[in-house]
Amino acid sequence: MRKIQKTISIAISLEHLPMSERELKQIYKDWEDQGFSFFRPIVVMDWNTEPKALGKAKLSVNVSIRLSFWQSLYHWIFPKLYTEKKLNKLTEILRDAILFRERKTEPNGFSFLWNQFWKTPLSIVWLNLSYTKLRMDLKLDENSISQSIPLVYTGEKKFYFRTGFLKTIHYRWIKKEFTFPYPKFAEVYVKTRDKHSDESIGRVFYTFLGYMLEKETDEYLLPYFGFRSVLPNKIRNQIPDDIWKVVHPQIQSEWKEENLFEKELEFRTVYQVSTSSQNHPK
Repeated sequence: MRKIQKTISIAISLEHLPMSERELKQIYKDWEDQGFSFFRPIVVMDWNTEPKALGKAKLSVNVSIRLSFWQSLYHWIFPKLYTEKKLNKLTEILRDAILFRERKTEPNGFSFLWNQFWKTPLSIVWLNLSYTKLRMDLKLDENSISQSIPLVYTGEKKFYFRTGFLKTIHYRWIKKEFTFPYPKFAEVYVKTRDKHSDESIGRVFYTFLGYMLEKETDEYLLPYFGFRSVLPNKIRNQIPDDIWKVVHPQIQSEWKEENLFEKELEFRTVYQVSTSSQNHPK
């Protein structure tokens, strides 16, 4: 018969972090000096870093968690469920700690900090979010994907578009709400593979290229709204208008996106707010 445990150990792993292993080690050493305040009262037992793609790294952390009586009982009855929930929560805490640290290391001129504090979007709400995957022979600027290699299939690259209406932009203290007719808004991604320094094969993922609006003449507004990653004109001019046909105004569904600073699709997750549709984007 299983014994009720008073402590459990959990291994947390974050891959493809947007920094070098050297930078990640320095961040973690600073955390050690602070006693891992963001994890308290959980105890960090050990950690390890690994270099991955060029300019990116992996972090593994082992922690020990002391359980209260009720937590121990919950874990004893549902060990897998409790461990998975705890792992997901700790992974989010660790990722937020790293990303918060990264944002603090950006250029810190007074004007930049002022604009970043007031004008940087923290989250957006999509209306009628849809997605499209297309193969196109589209030329890309190497500077926009310098740490990865686009995958080519019979001469074409795979692109992923998230399209919908932009309903709300949330800033630090205020929010901007659009009214009908809402602007048609899109995020553009390309399927890539990691570029390792030793030329070994890396992981496949979708790299974020930038934002765009249906009307190109309106895109000067994107920086005004705080979206700095506007799709370059060289790429924008090659995107077909067909990507907007999947946006249906009669379907009422809302999705919230919070990780606007991420450069990969898997981290730019959306959360359902309300819907009357069964067609949910992946």
